[in-house]
Amino acid sequence: MPSPQRLPVAPLALLTASLFGAVTTEVLPVGLLPQLAEAFDVDRSRIGWWVSAYAIVVALGAIPLTAWLARFRRRRVLIGLLSLYALSNAAILFAPGYGWAVAVRLLGGVAHAGIFSVVVGTTVALVAPGRRGRALAVVNGGVALALAAGVPLGTALGEAVGWRWAFGAASILLAGFALAALVVLPRDDARFAGEPPPSVLTALRGRRLRTVALGAAVVALGHFTAYTYITPIVLAAGVSQGGVSTVLFGYGAASFAGLIVSGNLVDRYPGRSLAGTVLVVTACLLAAAAALGSHGAVVVVLVVVWGAAFGGLPTLTQTAALRASRDSDAAPAVINATFNVGIAGGAWLGGLLLMVDLRVAMVVGGVLAASGLLAFRQRRMMLA
Repeated sequence: MPSPQRLPVAPLALLTASLFGAVTTEVLPVGLLPQLAEAFDVDRSRIGWWVSAYAIVVALGAIPLTAWLARFRRRRVLIGLLSLYALSNAAILFAPGYGWAVAVRLLGGVAHAGIFSVVVGTTVALVAPGRRGRALAVVNGGVALALAAGVPLGTALGEAVGWRWAFGAASILLAGFALAALVVLPRDDARFAGEPPPSVLTALRGRRLRTVALGAAVVALGHFTAYTYITPIVLAAGVSQGGVSTVLFGYGAASFAGLIVSGNLVDRYPGRSLAGTVLVVTACLLAAAAALGSHGAVVVVLVVVWGAAFGGLPTLTQTAALRASRDSDAAPAVINATFNVGIAGGAWLGGLLLMVDLRVAMVVGGVLAASGLLAFRQRRMMLA
């Protein structure tokens, strides 16, 4: 077991890479959408369903799968999940039709439903209690890196030499991570603290964890109600089509900065950091809605600040859930499920509101985020 005085570099790097591979796999079809639609002879919207169906599998499967996997050693589970990811990506290369491709994509969704619980649980087991927030921020860097680099690189590879090469490369990478886990991760699942955490089902009966789940779900719903349509927001601010990618890069870079800041604050001020972050998300969405159409530069700045705030939310909500459940494996499962509820529900709700007005989608997103903060405070989650 590594010394509790420092972060174990190699295991955390492997866990970070695991989340990088997971999120890259989840979002990769978005960047390759035109090629996939042509290859499977379907409308582009049906390729979009790959992401929606994947998110639904994760939302429905995260908690029950985590409860079942808790009986096995995390090291073996992570190797199995990474191997399943690799198999899912490889099988798409040989898919004879659209239905087969969707089915093997859902295998990746099953792996995704379990991987966050295993990665977060392993991270918590590897470090001392006072350094968990920082360690989680490091590991969650894999998510930010996937969105900022993994998906763009996969898209570029697919455009250069064909979509099969992108999925093939992802499969080889994930298989390599599985082999690395054999060497890097410790065999021992022991934790630093003596008393074992409650089981998944026991933790789910607690009001505090259910309150965190409710708050996280509402905040995620608010965020994705607006974020799903961030490109129309940027265009409405007066940015040219060619400049949208620059703004989105700024959003992604700011997310990294927010992740670093949250990692430095969450262990000392977990509640205040979460409250402040949600308030910044809310303020950015409401202010950007007010400035849209008249102050384009202000909107762009607000979008970047919004990215910085959201970058820290996964670490902050995971930490809140761990504290609420006494480090149960239920905590990351709940956050994984709620964020995927936000992805699916936010895309649907935002699409409906977009037919009314873009500003309405932004305002509703901000109000929902603020409502999530009220849910946290109702159970005094913010006082610590």
